[in-house]
Amino acid sequence: MSEAYITDTTPENLQEILSHSAKLPVFIHFWNPLNEQSVQANVILEKLAAEMAGQFILAKINGGQQAEMVGHFGVQEIPYYKLAFQGQMVGEAAGLQTEQAYRDLLKQFVQQDPSEQLREQARQAFIAGQFDHAVQLLGEAAKADPNNFKVHLDLVLMYLHTGHLDKAKELFDKLPEEAQTSAEGKNISGIMSFSEILEESEDIQTIQQKLAENPDDPDALYGLAAYLVLNGHPEKAIQTLFKLFIVDRSYKNGVTQKSLLKLFDMLSESNPQLVNDARRKLQGLLY
Repeated sequence: MSEAYITDTTPENLQEILSHSAKLPVFIHFWNPLNEQSVQANVILEKLAAEMAGQFILAKINGGQQAEMVGHFGVQEIPYYKLAFQGQMVGEAAGLQTEQAYRDLLKQFVQQDPSEQLREQARQAFIAGQFDHAVQLLGEAAKADPNNFKVHLDLVLMYLHTGHLDKAKELFDKLPEEAQTSAEGKNISGIMSFSEILEESEDIQTIQQKLAENPDDPDALYGLAAYLVLNGHPEKAIQTLFKLFIVDRSYKNGVTQKSLLKLFDMLSESNPQLVNDARRKLQGLLY
């Protein structure tokens, strides 16, 4: 796979970076480490730069260190972005944008490689319920770029969504470390772990009934946490695991702490502030 193009921009390298806009979009991000929204924007943009590796340049300008450059561009509010392409500024806006907004903007100008285009087609086929066709398209994507490990991670995820946990684990274990430790890989690894927990737990109705009778039931709390993770409620899952940790720190030989750390890995890219707060709370409980 290509590497992400992320650079800290200074007066010395500005012109060289902008010269690349002849072929690639250059996303100029004005930020400041003391400004929380611009830090959040950096997290999102660096994630997109990794995801769309080689397709655009993320040029970060630290307003705290490069005030003259910020003034040169006429920027009065941080965070702020300007998008340069083919030698012209083609977009700009102030304030923190959503990940989807940044993604939609960039997709207007980036040229996806064939492997990424096939990945998107496979995703759409899977959504439409055409599993076999989606797998076929992923096979073509793998041939187009044998080094694009995201193709294989897509297949792992499809196995998980269709209830083939064993096949998902078998394929994931064969992937290189780079794939397993990527942001996508950590997320999928977490999904597999919590899927295993849920498989060994009772159904959600029974779990809720047991917690109504005994709010401190360890098995029910553990099953509920897995259910919450897999149904898109990570913050509630963290709260549930903390409650379990307080109720029974040694539950299943300390599995609660391991589950929290696994969940932190899953969320480290998408929700860093939640993870940082939860890590501090865990440290407080441990010490």
